[in-house]
Amino acid sequence: MDSMTTDFRWTSGGATDQGRRRTINQDAYLDRPDLGLWAVADGMGGHRDGERASRMLMEALALLPRPRLLGAAADAVRGALTEVNRELAAESAAQGSDVIGSTIVTLIALGDHCGILWVGDSRAYRLRAGTIARLTRDHTQVQTLVEAGLLTPEQADHHPYSNVLARAIGAEARVEIDLRVEPLRAGDRYLLCSDGLDKELSDPQIAALLGGADPAQVARALVEHACTAGGRDNVTAVVVRFDAPAD
Repeated sequence: MDSMTTDFRWTSGGATDQGRRRTINQDAYLDRPDLGLWAVADGMGGHRDGERASRMLMEALALLPRPRLLGAAADAVRGALTEVNRELAAESAAQGSDVIGSTIVTLIALGDHCGILWVGDSRAYRLRAGTIARLTRDHTQVQTLVEAGLLTPEQADHHPYSNVLARAIGAEARVEIDLRVEPLRAGDRYLLCSDGLDKELSDPQIAALLGGADPAQVARALVEHACTAGGRDNVTAVVVRFDAPAD
């Protein structure tokens, strides 16, 4: 959707922590309100390869120009992610090594709509009028079983293979990137997060924190609460608040 009839204003902030059990933080995030672009990535791979993979994604996105149309912005993000996927997959194949990869979830805003592009199990949530909604579908093996009716969502939450990805940047030579376009409303709060957050906090707990006025403070509070709740993985949150256009 390439609507530019209304230009929403936004403020944003992000936070990350290695958690209580990890020695390296392989998460990365991008907070670029000047571009209307935000992202969270959760890297995977040994010897700091996951850290490098997530950082490569953020660096590629940060180089994108601010386009005039949302469709063009989505195409540019898709192109950047596809190129990083090609580089990482080729490196793994050349070295004969395990996958060097990352999840990714991005938010782009332009006019009165936003677009969400993602691969893997990093999530996007929206809080609107006190109601929280998950806007992304996890690309995991367990989620595939849920959709086939072989597991309930409750069983999936506690499944021993709940973190096994069906898709990731760098996992294969070609990657499928999902896109969702949503209309914006004044007062919307959007959250991008790594699974280290949503594995520790329930949707109601996330909603209770997400309604805060200052996105940077909210992001820090979400990360701190996830660490206090267990902090079993790296934890990252980016929060964006959308306000009505100025008169």
